[in-house]
Amino acid sequence: MGAAITDLTTFIRQRRADVTKDAAPEAALVEFGAARMHFETTDGRRLSGCREWRGSVRMSALGHRGAPDVEAAVVQFLILRAGYENPAKVLPQFGDRAAAFVELFDDQWLDPALDESEDFAAGMPLSTVLIVLGATVDSGLPPESRLRAWAVAETVHTMLPTTAGLVLMPALPSATAPRHKLVSTDQIDPDWVRIGCASVPGHARFYGRATAFVYLEEARDALAGVRDEPIRISLPD
Repeated sequence: MGAAITDLTTFIRQRRADVTKDAAPEAALVEFGAARMHFETTDGRRLSGCREWRGSVRMSALGHRGAPDVEAAVVQFLILRAGYENPAKVLPQFGDRAAAFVELFDDQWLDPALDESEDFAAGMPLSTVLIVLGATVDSGLPPESRLRAWAVAETVHTMLPTTAGLVLMPALPSATAPRHKLVSTDQIDPDWVRIGCASVPGHARFYGRATAFVYLEEARDALAGVRDEPIRISLPD
């Protein structure tokens, strides 16, 4: 049987109920650490070239022996293998957010204008595409936390090949598509820049990066310290 898991908000609420009003001040502060990724497929479809995955960030409550681990962030994504099923037929099966990426493909492959672009694909054939459908953190996390960016960077590093991979995501934080071809930089999800991604040429509503470039690994290295940064949360009154 696996270790018990709960979401961070539930853990904090239950912990608050256990703390008495006359408890020591330090009892009203919970510290979480040892962030690590856990991946599992959530897809029951029988497709050769596309599968849905869920990556979650699990953390431990430091100093609370026997307490369940908490799930602090989640990355939902697809792994698409080029040369199998046609993305125009496959992606809509995973919802409207996935279907939006169809415009980046031509038949079973990435659009040649992108696949053959030195600036975007580094002249390397792309065999595996990771499509980020969503990346969320628990509402109980401090707003300055970099855990979301770290989780996506770790997902890309773990799930894509070193030189023949590509990560794609919607440029905007929300699922709402922009009304115009140009997207204001003020609207771009800031975490996509933090993990080393840039605008997809000719497709302003998408961000991405090929793994053949060093940008993704350099960004991951810059975020590496997040794993060892404890997250301190004060219990609500």
